[in-house]
Amino acid sequence: MKLTIKKETSLGLETYDVLGFNSEEELELEISKLIQFRPEFEINPN
Repeated sequence: MKLTIKKETSLGLETYDVLGFNSEEELELEISKLIQFRPEFEINPN
């Protein structure tokens, strides 16, 4: 019988450098870019 080891990771458990960023601030900047509203969906009162 062959055993298979399955390793699962979570982004919440990894440090910023493991994810490919130079600093925590750089990671947070990239996250903020991802969660911004697209201009065509912003409510414009004009």
